[in-house]
Amino acid sequence: MFTLWFMGRPASGKSTLASRVEDELIEHGLPIENLDGDDLRQNLHPGLGFSREDRRLNNKRTAYICKLLNRNDIPVIVGMITPFRESQQQAREIIESEGDFVLIYTKCSIEECERRDPKELYKQAREGKIEKFTGVNHPFQEPLDPDLIVDTEHDSLDDCVGQVMNYLGSNHIIDQPLEGYDFSISRNEELSVIEQLREKGKLDSDS
Repeated sequence: MFTLWFMGRPASGKSTLASRVEDELIEHGLPIENLDGDDLRQNLHPGLGFSREDRRLNNKRTAYICKLLNRNDIPVIVGMITPFRESQQQAREIIESEGDFVLIYTKCSIEECERRDPKELYKQAREGKIEKFTGVNHPFQEPLDPDLIVDTEHDSLDDCVGQVMNYLGSNHIIDQPLEGYDFSISRNEELSVIEQLREKGKLDSDS
């Protein structure tokens, strides 16, 4: 099983690309769990802020969820900024004990990210209205050894999707579609995963 971890600056195209890759993999017979970073933070990690330590913990908890899903033969897609190299490596170390880990860097200049930013978060950060915003008043470390770099600034979305799919095929990550495999997670199963995380100290009891 595998986890595709899309990382990059805010507004670099992580979520859009992850969603399109998800569609492609579903067509290959792979029902994917697509874990959106914002949704995870809001629903599982609401007490975390945006300090370096809180970001590290957010990434670590997400990687652990991916590990549990991969352990149960569920492929995962993640879209998270993951701004620090230590967290990029930590995610790899956690997940690779149960499945393939593919770090995909959605490369895009900060100027282009700011130009396309629909919520004008970059503008607000430069005006001092948002603290610890990645790339403006908080660090962003490009990965040293990503498995794949996709240039979302200069390549079309279709080209980027093709690059990801070609990588997965050439590295035998999606050799054979899983025919007849059907997965849907129930609310009870979701609560069971959350409870396992709490028992192992990965979530606060009131999260």
